[in-house]
Amino acid sequence: MCKTIVLSSGKDTAISHCPCCNVFYIWHNNLLLNFTHNDFLNFKDIIQNFAFSETSLPFPDKKERILLRTPNEDISFAFTHDELDSFRSMLNEAVFMKEVYTLMGTEPGTNH
Repeated sequence: MCKTIVLSSGKDTAISHCPCCNVFYIWHNNLLLNFTHNDFLNFKDIIQNFAFSETSLPFPDKKERILLRTPNEDISFAFTHDELDSFRSMLNEAVFMKEVYTLMGTEPGTNH
Protein backbone atom coordinates (compact mmCIF):
# COMPACT_ATOMS: atom_id res chain seq x y z
CA MET A 1 0.00 0.00 0.00
CA CYS A 2 1.34 3.41 -0.94
CA LYS A 3 1.16 6.65 0.98
CA THR A 4 -2.53 7.44 1.31
CA ILE A 5 -4.60 10.49 2.18
CA VAL A 6 -7.40 10.03 4.70
CA LEU A 7 -10.66 11.25 3.18
CA SER A 8 -12.95 10.39 6.07
CA SER A 9 -12.40 9.02 9.55
CA GLY A 10 -14.70 8.08 12.41
CA LYS A 11 -15.05 5.77 15.38
CA ASP A 12 -15.26 2.50 13.41
CA THR A 13 -14.40 3.51 9.84
CA ALA A 14 -11.62 5.24 7.94
CA ILE A 15 -11.59 5.81 4.20
CA SER A 16 -8.43 6.76 2.37
CA HIS A 17 -7.14 7.11 -1.17
CA CYS A 18 -3.80 6.42 -2.80
CA PRO A 19 -3.37 8.98 -5.60
CA CYS A 20 -0.48 7.03 -7.15
CA CYS A 21 -2.44 3.78 -7.55
CA ASN A 22 -5.89 5.42 -7.58
CA VAL A 23 -7.06 2.86 -5.02
CA PHE A 24 -9.61 3.59 -2.29
CA TYR A 25 -9.33 1.80 1.05
CA ILE A 26 -12.16 1.32 3.53
CA TRP A 27 -11.08 0.22 6.98
CA HIS A 28 -14.07 -0.82 9.06
CA ASN A 29 -13.16 -2.27 12.45
CA ASN A 30 -10.85 -5.14 11.45
CA LEU A 31 -11.92 -5.36 7.79
CA LEU A 32 -10.04 -3.70 4.91
CA LEU A 33 -11.59 -3.35 1.46
CA ASN A 34 -9.77 -2.08 -1.65
CA PHE A 35 -11.57 -0.43 -4.56
CA THR A 36 -10.79 1.16 -7.87
CA HIS A 37 -12.31 4.63 -8.26
CA ASN A 38 -15.35 3.37 -10.20
CA ASP A 39 -15.87 0.38 -7.91
CA PHE A 40 -15.74 2.66 -4.87
CA LEU A 41 -18.43 4.93 -6.33
CA ASN A 42 -20.57 1.92 -7.27
CA PHE A 43 -20.19 0.46 -3.77
CA LYS A 44 -21.22 3.81 -2.25
CA ASP A 45 -24.30 3.94 -4.48
CA ILE A 46 -25.30 0.40 -3.52
CA ILE A 47 -24.97 1.22 0.19
CA GLN A 48 -27.01 4.40 -0.27
CA ASN A 49 -29.89 2.55 -1.92
CA PHE A 50 -30.52 -0.13 0.71
CA ALA A 51 -33.75 0.39 2.64
CA PHE A 52 -33.07 -0.64 6.23
CA SER A 53 -36.69 -1.16 7.22
CA GLU A 54 -37.37 -3.46 4.26
CA THR A 55 -34.31 -5.69 4.59
CA SER A 56 -33.30 -5.76 8.27
CA LEU A 57 -33.29 -8.99 10.26
CA PRO A 58 -33.33 -9.74 13.99
CA PHE A 59 -29.95 -10.96 15.25
CA PRO A 60 -29.25 -13.13 18.32
CA ASP A 61 -28.50 -10.01 20.41
CA LYS A 62 -32.11 -8.86 19.75
CA LYS A 63 -30.98 -5.96 17.52
CA GLU A 64 -32.24 -5.39 14.00
CA ARG A 65 -29.42 -5.37 11.45
CA ILE A 66 -29.10 -5.17 7.71
CA LEU A 67 -26.71 -7.48 5.85
CA LEU A 68 -24.66 -5.82 3.12
CA ARG A 69 -22.42 -7.88 0.91
CA THR A 70 -18.92 -6.74 0.19
CA PRO A 71 -17.28 -7.32 -3.20
CA ASN A 72 -16.44 -10.79 -1.84
CA GLU A 73 -19.76 -12.64 -1.57
CA ASP A 74 -18.51 -14.61 1.45
CA ILE A 75 -18.04 -11.43 3.51
CA SER A 76 -20.88 -9.16 4.60
CA PHE A 77 -21.35 -6.17 6.85
CA ALA A 78 -24.07 -6.42 9.51
CA PHE A 79 -25.15 -2.88 10.43
CA THR A 80 -27.71 -1.58 12.89
CA HIS A 81 -29.70 1.41 11.62
CA ASP A 82 -27.37 3.90 13.36
CA GLU A 83 -24.25 2.09 12.15
CA LEU A 84 -25.55 2.13 8.58
CA ASP A 85 -26.27 5.86 8.79
CA SER A 86 -22.77 6.49 10.11
CA PHE A 87 -21.17 4.33 7.39
CA ARG A 88 -23.16 6.16 4.71
CA SER A 89 -22.02 9.50 6.10
CA MET A 90 -18.39 8.36 6.00
CA LEU A 91 -18.73 7.29 2.35
CA ASN A 92 -20.37 10.59 1.38
CA GLU A 93 -17.70 12.59 3.20
CA ALA A 94 -14.95 10.62 1.46
CA VAL A 95 -16.44 11.28 -1.98
CA PHE A 96 -16.84 14.96 -1.15
CA MET A 97 -13.26 15.31 0.11
CA LYS A 98 -11.88 13.49 -2.93
CA GLU A 99 -13.75 15.96 -5.16
CA VAL A 100 -12.37 18.90 -3.16
CA TYR A 101 -8.79 17.62 -3.47
CA THR A 102 -9.27 16.97 -7.19
CA LEU A 103 -10.75 20.42 -7.88
CA MET A 104 -8.04 22.16 -5.91
CA GLY A 105 -5.27 19.97 -7.30
CA THR A 106 -3.88 19.57 -3.79
CA GLU A 107 -4.14 15.87 -3.07
CA PRO A 108 -0.92 14.76 -1.37
CA GLY A 109 1.14 12.41 -3.48
CA THR A 110 0.22 13.99 -6.80
CA ASN A 111 2.55 16.15 -8.83
CA HIS A 112 0.70 19.50 -8.97
